[in-house]
Amino acid sequence: MLNPHRLESIADAPDFNAILGDVSLEAVMPTEAELHEAASVLPTGTAIYLTDLPNRSGEQLMQIARGVFMRGLKPVPHIAARNVISEQKLGDMLARLASSAGVSRIMLIGGDHGRSAGPFENALQVLESGVLEASGIREIGIAAYPEGHPAISGDVLRASLRDKLEAAERAGIAADIVTQFAFDAWPVVTWLRALRASGVHNRVRIGMAGPASIPALMKFAKRCGVRASANGFARHAASIGRLLTRATPAEAVNDLAEAAAAENLGQIASHFYSFGGLVQASKWVRDAKNGVIA
Repeated sequence: MLNPHRLESIADAPDFNAILGDVSLEAVMPTEAELHEAASVLPTGTAIYLTDLPNRSGEQLMQIARGVFMRGLKPVPHIAARNVISEQKLGDMLARLASSAGVSRIMLIGGDHGRSAGPFENALQVLESGVLEASGIREIGIAAYPEGHPAISGDVLRASLRDKLEAAERAGIAADIVTQFAFDAWPVVTWLRALRASGVHNRVRIGMAGPASIPALMKFAKRCGVRASANGFARHAASIGRLLTRATPAEAVNDLAEAAAAENLGQIASHFYSFGGLVQASKWVRDAKNGVIA
């Protein structure tokens, strides 16, 4: 648990609300029971991003999104460009999500498939097709990788991010940047400084792993290519004998709050990946918003 004196000083900092004032969470396949319990502890309207799964049908996504919506939360489904079979099917699905589940924001990604199932090879092509605005989508999330991507160079990542932000602006669609999860805040802060210096001022949702067992977190980190902060996190966990216990984003949240209080990082918010389960992450968010970060 964090030093309570340190927590009190951070909670009193004027920029602390920038970290936890507009929280979003990410879930994979939450059950009805999990959605019900999460909704009981989260503020109404909290955004729940729904991770793309190659084997999840459109009907399954629709059912989950409706479950989120009916409980007063805001569903934000991932749409993977390479999984789209046709522009018409994408438009139809987005229109149904908008009318049945109140969806106006999506997380637009390229997808992990090596070959596309239809006309789109990447997220930029979806943005430029006009199908999003025609289907009622007014906001998107765009992925970013502060610690790099295992298969894409830094130069390509930076150019791709700028291209997508510019395409969204031309389409009249608001764009948030949503980062890959990290265990250590400082690589993210360094990346964020460079992003702002390059002239990008969009809101950045800073990805952090929600509370979960350390072995589970390390498994996801390896799978997602989160190398630098994961290695540091593992060394730290081993040094204090907690390798088999639960970890939380407490240290990262406090470090981000310190950075936000010390300098202008622009519009930022927290985005928690619920590797330990949506309910556990939601309860941690509730407690953190009440000043209990542990």
